[in-house]
Amino acid sequence: MDISDAAVRGYCVEILNYLIDATKENPKRGFGSDRTAIWGLQRPPMLEEYRSLIRVGAGVTLDDIAPIFLLFNATNASSQVEFSVDASNEELIDILPKYGLVLKLKIEDEDSFDQRVDHDGDNYYNVVKVPQSSDGEVTKFPMPGQFVSLYLPMGHIKSTMKNDEEFVKYFGKSEKWLKMA
Repeated sequence: MDISDAAVRGYCVEILNYLIDATKENPKRGFGSDRTAIWGLQRPPMLEEYRSLIRVGAGVTLDDIAPIFLLFNATNASSQVEFSVDASNEELIDILPKYGLVLKLKIEDEDSFDQRVDHDGDNYYNVVKVPQSSDGEVTKFPMPGQFVSLYLPMGHIKSTMKNDEEFVKYFGKSEKWLKMA
């Protein structure tokens, strides 16, 4: 993937480092209660046709969306995202399939996108419109953990029993937990 801005490339490295660290042991064991808890980063809800929808407008560049692609394509959440690209954004329409970055890609104008979200909005876990960088450079980056939390949920589950190892073993293997691809 050809990310032209060095700051964006560096941020993508930091996002990847965060994901590697956060998923090294995921889920994690909770402590300090009479219940047994596990918690960690999760995939979006794993319901058929229920995914995150990322809208990429006419002037949005690969540099603008690279960190978002990384979140999904570096993890087991890649099948749970759909990208909607404005029909006039020929650069991204050409690039995305070339690199195999998107499993679900819809090319549509803004009106079609808005109508689809109005009609089928309940079928999406998250709908995000990616802003275009104002001067051609992306320069403001949130902390990686904060950025990840915009797109991927953090959650926990609890057993009502203390030290419930059977619970930890069973639910720790759930596909809901985020893993590196």
